[in-house]
Order: sequence, then structure tokens, then C-alpha cells
Amino acid sequence: MSPPPPPQPSSGTLHRVNRPDFEALRDLPDKRILTDIRFVRRAALHPACVAENIPIQTSRPVDLRLHIAFNPETGAKTFNVFIAGSGPICRLDVDGPAHRPAGRSHKHSLQTARCPERNLPAGVIDRPDLSGKGIRELFELFCEMAQISHTGEFVEP
Repeated sequence: MSPPPPPQPSSGTLHRVNRPDFEALRDLPDKRILTDIRFVRRAALHPACVAENIPIQTSRPVDLRLHIAFNPETGAKTFNVFIAGSGPICRLDVDGPAHRPAGRSHKHSLQTARCPERNLPAGVIDRPDLSGKGIRELFELFCEMAQISHTGEFVEP
């Protein structure tokens, strides 16, 4: 498979990512996060806290980022991988609202080139095995599933 093209500058036009591009990124063995992960609270998101815009380094010229959100009151956790200038390409929701036909813990993945602009409406897979896990354990499992190594510090919220 050919590597996905580099992201386009944000000009209001989204760079189209298709399923083969997503699979090529997903299957890269050399993805890594080199930075520390620290959560912050934002008044607009209270009580949730977030770790935003975490760069995921790869051997490909793609600006891949990770957002993590955690609501300590409900236990909901979200891991959202996106390509800058394109949109989300993968999202893992754990202990959050149900997404029918899947339950409260589920994974969204890119299916078509329109999925990023529509916030990944298709490709929802139930993941009840992840329910009840803590944010650090989920981060480690997420990295393992996505073949991402993390060399920084993970500071729990």
C-alpha cells in the first residue's frame, strides 16, 4: 500500500483519507509518542479533563495527533486520533454514552473518505471488555492496540 499523502494546510478543505490510508497508518510499526501526557481542566468542559493535540510520530509525512478526554464523575474516557487538516480517523469511547448497536464501550474507525468530516459515524465495534478500566490502563491498552510506543510520562488526572 502506498503511504497516505501529507495533510493539506487548513484552508477549509479536508484532506480525504480512505480506508486503505487508515489501514496503512494503523499498521505502521514505528508509531511513537515522545511527549509527556498531562491533563488539564477547561471551564467549558467541566468536569472533564483533557490531554490535547498529542503528536504521534511516524515514518510517514502525516501530522497524526491524539486527544484524550476523561470525566472523573462518570468515568467516561475517549481516545481520539486525528490527522490535522482532515479530522478524526479512530476513536475509542469507554464507559460513556451508548452508541447503538454498540454499548457504552466501543471503537469507531474510518470506513470511507467522508468519515472524518462526519465524526466517524460508521465502523462502530462493541468493546465491553474495556469497561471499568482506569485511564492509565486504557492508555496502555490503546497504545498496544495501535502499535504506539510512549516514552514520556503519563500523569493521571
